Amino acid sequence: MKVIAIAQHKGGVGKTTSALGIGHSLVLLGHRVLLIDCDPQSNLTSTFANVQAPNLCMVLRGEATLAEVVQPMGDNLSLIASRPELSPLERMIGADATHPNLLRRQLAGLEKQYDYVVIDTPPSMGPMTVMSLTAAHYVLAPMRPDPFAFAGFYKLLDMLEAVRDNFNPALELKGVFLTQYHPSYRGQVYHDFAAELAQQVRVRGLLTETSIRINAKLVEAVALKKSIHAHAPESNSAHDYLALTQELLTRIAQ
Repeated sequence: MKVIAIAQHKGGVGKTTSALGIGHSLVLLGHRVLLIDCDPQSNLTSTFANVQAPNLCMVLRGEATLAEVVQPMGDNLSLIASRPELSPLERMIGADATHPNLLRRQLAGLEKQYDYVVIDTPPSMGPMTVMSLTAAHYVLAPMRPDPFAFAGFYKLLDMLEAVRDNFNPALELKGVFLTQYHPSYRGQVYHDFAAELAQQVRVRGLLTETSIRINAKLVEAVALKKSIHAHAPESNSAHDYLALTQELLTRIAQ
């Protein structure tokens, strides 16, 4: 079982949409997938219909195990839901020195049930993100191709180093991918962005070949609580997320 965290300090970069798109693409490729919503905003949870009461908050409060709050969402796809009350709980668990390892310990009991776990993290570097990165083998970082994206990205790089130093030395950043991308960005902005990444020793070579193009079908799919592959299988978004997922699996295999 491989655990992948979708992480970025900056909000509005398509992190939740990407967790969903990659999760559904992994299922399409024949894998057993568990999605975990670690964001108090609960946006990933809200993209599914008929989500029941069991959720991650119960695990953090010691009322249930992770296995007890898993909810089936379709063939080979399961969800651990979030709730808004995760926000005050995050402040509480942050005071517990053992909190970074909580999710990793609980996931150990599920390793024979899933091939991949995809974690949607909050757009911050708080206790829930630390816990998620401690549990993960790999990190994927979505970024918009604009100058403001770098400030949050540098903070993410610093957090990855801190988590490696203190909790999870094997954690790997496996890719940085562009979201909300338009072909016209293949101009100076895109090349400046790629050149900046190339200069960063810690991420050199990690800009993926696949970018996620702007597409209205992706917004429609989320609103209709459907996967992009079910709603618009021939859309740019469906093709892009499948290609990104295949590229990720290749990078993991290497």
